[in-house]
Amino acid sequence: MLMLKFMLCATILTLSLAAAVQAAESPQISQGFGCNFLEGKGSADLDKWAAHFDKERAKIDSPELQNMRSVVWMPFRGNVAVDFVWFDGNLTFNEWGKMSDAWDRSKVGPALDASFDEVATCASSGLSSNERLSQSEKQFADDGEVMIESYRCELHPGKTIADSDAALEAWKPVFEKAVKATNTASFVGRRIPMISGSDSAFTADPDSAESGQLFNAAHKCTSALFKGRVVARPAS
Repeated sequence: MLMLKFMLCATILTLSLAAAVQAAESPQISQGFGCNFLEGKGSADLDKWAAHFDKERAKIDSPELQNMRSVVWMPFRGNVAVDFVWFDGNLTFNEWGKMSDAWDRSKVGPALDASFDEVATCASSGLSSNERLSQSEKQFADDGEVMIESYRCELHPGKTIADSDAALEAWKPVFEKAVKATNTASFVGRRIPMISGSDSAFTADPDSAESGQLFNAAHKCTSALFKGRVVARPAS
């Protein structure tokens, strides 16, 4: 898991973290890792390690760590240069610092890092700030696999987060109307810098063209589909 490597993650944009803090009302931290399996290793080995991690982290004296949620995204379609992306999140900036200190002080944390290194190598990682943009009334099953459409976006020259916000304000009611009409479970979040979420009914709405033009005026994006699942959830 390589908790404290802070290289630029290949799955996030080149915007400042400071801007993310200002943009989010209640900023939470997410750390993402773009990883590739070592020769002879695969998803079964990752699942085995994830189960071990979820059990062993309880031995570290850190309420913040016990509240951390970890998810794995496996590429499904798109030009993705990694075998999987691992995300740790669900914590505020302050909680993240406390958790990191506890991880370093323990014997369990470094041991988990070492055992992860026997499964995969993560050439890129990065911190981002999370912001919830939309969430349906219908909820996902916490232990199920979901399909995720991820957009990696860069602001056009001269555009700012304010332009992104304006585009999203136009997009949000159209998307939520489509989700409600199809009784779809949906969650859309923006990681500064990452935007994800999609629904096919959205494109059928006549208002989607206008909101799409606003979005395209502010950003240029590439996208990919992932299958995502929770591998470690907050302790009950």
